[in-house]
Amino acid sequence: MSGAARVMERLEAIYAVAQHRAAYSPEEDAAHELAAGWMREAGLEVARDAAGNLFGRRGAARVWAGSHLDSVPTAGKFDGALGVVAAVEAAERLPGAPLAAVAFRAEETGPMGSRRIEETPAAYLEVHIEQGPVLASLGEPLGVVTAIAGQARGRRRFDGRADHAGTTPMDARDDALLKAAAFILHVRDCARENTVATVGAIECEPNASNVVPQRVTVSVDARSPDAALLDELVQRIGFDVDWRSDPVPLADAFAAVLPGAPRLVSGAGHDAMFVPNASMLFVRSLNGGVSHHPDELTSEEDVALAVDALTAALARLTR
Repeated sequence: MSGAARVMERLEAIYAVAQHRAAYSPEEDAAHELAAGWMREAGLEVARDAAGNLFGRRGAARVWAGSHLDSVPTAGKFDGALGVVAAVEAAERLPGAPLAAVAFRAEETGPMGSRRIEETPAAYLEVHIEQGPVLASLGEPLGVVTAIAGQARGRRRFDGRADHAGTTPMDARDDALLKAAAFILHVRDCARENTVATVGAIECEPNASNVVPQRVTVSVDARSPDAALLDELVQRIGFDVDWRSDPVPLADAFAAVLPGAPRLVSGAGHDAMFVPNASMLFVRSLNGGVSHHPDELTSEEDVALAVDALTAALARLTR
């Protein structure tokens, strides 16, 4: 069996544990046990830290590669798991190299595990499905990630007056949901080059079909790879920020072995945001780039190229 075929088979095995592997759940535990067995088969010494992160180590292991095994309720097979299984495969191809394959805990809820590591690696490499359509549109199998976008998340509340939906004239209403609807269009219009903004959640009170809405709260998610642009976007939109992260520039371990590959910015957060000296490689996402969905897909051929690139980068760093 080829290495890429083994990676695909192991991804199926993880998915068979459960589609939804919530943070610190029995399902995530079971996926970690599978990965631990594969690490041992690759000649790695298995250990866990206080956060429950799983390490397959060899030697001094100052160079790490991996990702996460938890998943969202509507997950596909590749998000997170690809990076872990690819790291184990690359470690098996480098039997004398001092390195570690890592499976972080609870990426989808924080991340939590990668925020609580007990040591700092000299380098961390993460292979991940793109979760978007850019590489497919370019006809490219792999892309080097140069940075992870900063994020600002928060809310905006709109107040009105609850009235009877049948007896209150339209010109006499104070409809909080109409105010929120105008704001949602405003959020869309505020996003310009190198920024994105999304309203993804709405809370409507009293949330009754026959009552004019009295209070509406909407979420706002704003992102940019440029900190100044992110700040400007937040100001243009006008919302209360509950949580913010700065853009994270990434190291160039993959650029050294893939000089001609496209350079991309990740709009999604990853464990690589929180592990020092991190580099990321995106693998082409098929089916229109869909992710967090069962239709998430990449090809065995692209996975083979990604594992080759990861192996080459690890070999350079561990020489």
